[in-house]
Amino acid sequence: MVKYLKEFKFENFMVFLLITIDIALAVLSSVFLANVLNSLIAREMNQFFLWLAIDIVLWVVDSFVQGARDVWKEIAIQKQLNAVRRDIIEPLTEISYSDFEKNSKEDYNSWLNNDTKLLYDNGFHQIYFVYTGIVAMLFSGIAIIFFHWVLLLTTLLVGAILFYFPKVFKKSVERDTEQVSDVANDALAKSTDYLRGYEVLYHNKQLGLMQERTMGKFNQLATANVKLIFTRAWMQYSLLGANMLGQFLILAAAGFLIMNGQIGIGVVMSVGNLSGTVTNYSKSVANSLILLNATGKLLEKYGKIADESKVTDGEEVTDFESKLELKNLSVAFPDGQKIEYPEIVIEKEEEICDYRG
Repeated sequence: MVKYLKEFKFENFMVFLLITIDIALAVLSSVFLANVLNSLIAREMNQFFLWLAIDIVLWVVDSFVQGARDVWKEIAIQKQLNAVRRDIIEPLTEISYSDFEKNSKEDYNSWLNNDTKLLYDNGFHQIYFVYTGIVAMLFSGIAIIFFHWVLLLTTLLVGAILFYFPKVFKKSVERDTEQVSDVANDALAKSTDYLRGYEVLYHNKQLGLMQERTMGKFNQLATANVKLIFTRAWMQYSLLGANMLGQFLILAAAGFLIMNGQIGIGVVMSVGNLSGTVTNYSKSVANSLILLNATGKLLEKYGKIADESKVTDGEEVTDFESKLELKNLSVAFPDGQKIEYPEIVIEKEEEICDYRG
């Protein structure tokens, strides 16, 4: 996906810039919150209202920045998704017909629709989230060290544990993501196939077969999606439990420093916000990296299209010499019914009437 980030440099620059400004304003607001609380505890009303006003201004400005960030993010993602679609379609104009047939039309259609939805949710969005998390942890860490180095050390220790914990689930998420993609391809191919053959099924009173086979595939797709969500939920809630334990550890460190007079009471809420940012993003970034890696592997199969033998103008279908013969054609149904078609011979230059009514 780095290829597409580079292709749309300006759009991504704007997204990353606005994310950075958003995080900087949020961290400043948390730092100034300590001044608000310390002024309130000391009953310094002028200082209290001054810092409160500054915090409100920061919040208002940040609200506009967040809106602009979301708009630019969507612009960048949509352009990159269309670039992915372009890279799927463009090679199809250069490969031979036999290479084109190595994948079904339903496969190509699924890549253009189902897979790009996965890339939207678990791909490009995760890239921006990972960047957001890294910047937030960096800025929050810098802010915490101004309060006390022990708080920073404790926060980094908890963050490191939470960052590496999700790697336990890496293979499971990759496997389940690939399974959702594959089953979605199969479901689309099956439903398209049976809808195209609707007339044959209708005239032979086999419409129940269409429902049975297509719903069977969609039930498999539902099961695959539930399995992926279950794996992700198990990972996220395991991380949530570990995160709560980490927050208690940080709170204990802050309480120790307060009781020893090394930091003010007002610092507790600021440190809680900032350390929470570090620990929450450390686990979330690790989670997003796993999803991103699993989803990024979808792009590998698109690249194989361009690797097939290429022809400049395509391969023309050659004329047959004397005749075309169609033999032993039949369609069998599960109830034992079988349709057998007669032998068809088409002589060269013979005129064929097409009756469609």
